[in-house]
Amino acid sequence: MRSRALIYFGSLLATIALINTPVPRVVVSAVLNPDAGDAVARSLGSITKDLVLVLLISIYFEWVRTREQTELLRGVDRKLDALKSTTAPATRQLVLDSTSPEELITTALDRHIPHVSDKSSLVSLVLSLRPAHHDVSVALRVERVEGTTVHVSFRYELTMPRGPLLAAVTSSPTHSIALSDACPELFDVSTLASTASFEEDAKAFGNKLECYVEPRRGGTRKVDFRRVPATMVRKYISLPVGLTHADLMLFAADLSQEDTEFVRVRQYSHFSQDLAVPGVWWYADRPMFVRSLTMDIRELVRERGKKVHMQVFLGSVDSLVLDADEGYLSLKLDRWVVQGQGVIANW
Repeated sequence: MRSRALIYFGSLLATIALINTPVPRVVVSAVLNPDAGDAVARSLGSITKDLVLVLLISIYFEWVRTREQTELLRGVDRKLDALKSTTAPATRQLVLDSTSPEELITTALDRHIPHVSDKSSLVSLVLSLRPAHHDVSVALRVERVEGTTVHVSFRYELTMPRGPLLAAVTSSPTHSIALSDACPELFDVSTLASTASFEEDAKAFGNKLECYVEPRRGGTRKVDFRRVPATMVRKYISLPVGLTHADLMLFAADLSQEDTEFVRVRQYSHFSQDLAVPGVWWYADRPMFVRSLTMDIRELVRERGKKVHMQVFLGSVDSLVLDADEGYLSLKLDRWVVQGQGVIANW
């Protein structure tokens, strides 16, 4: 580009110099006659002005172009200097900000499990459709034993997004699993393992449901549960195939009117089951950050002399056990658990 510009300006200057010498007049006079040579010399005067104007305009535009190129190069130099001075963490943060979450997850999984093509099942455990629960504390306790009936209480404290709190109860674990998988909007799904009437037991279960909200300004406020009529269940959830209204009962507590996006909730449920049912359990139905987890079955051990075995499905928790005794387990987790992890107490 630079050599082309030199040739252009050199040719233009040479042309201007040539037409302002006697050469054109002499050549034309020799070929034609002296009068024609004088006429050509006079006409070249006006051409000289046009060529000088072209020269000046060309010089201006060449100066502008050179200046822009200079500024561009200076800008590149400044960016290179800034890049050289950028620390490694800042560079990594730049990469993270410019990469989609899907790409980040794929890259991380490819590093840890490079030979598995289908990673969707693992991702579904971590990135559940259900909204995550935060600062969760779970406590399950056998309150008393009457004849062949075991009465159990369950306390669940958490921080959750504002909205309706939906609790369902079913007649079998199979129904509970199907309902939980099909309805991510459900807060909790319980199974009533009893030989009595499901309708009566489910109503008694709903009457004992309790929910308390802890507002930002302090204090505690109770929010009542109400039974959702069978004809209105589909307004809240879509039943999975094979599940009928006779297999479940739905209860709702309205938390949609709270003035904060996230609500601190303490929820209690009470249920009874036959002593012949060999245990109780709790498992996470979504990703949740669990602070503590307590299973207290000591009343059953004291009353009936049952041998209770605790099975923990939370990964490695040996260093997290605070108290483990016959019929009693207390864990301080302070970490995330994923769908399906939990604890079973068998007797």
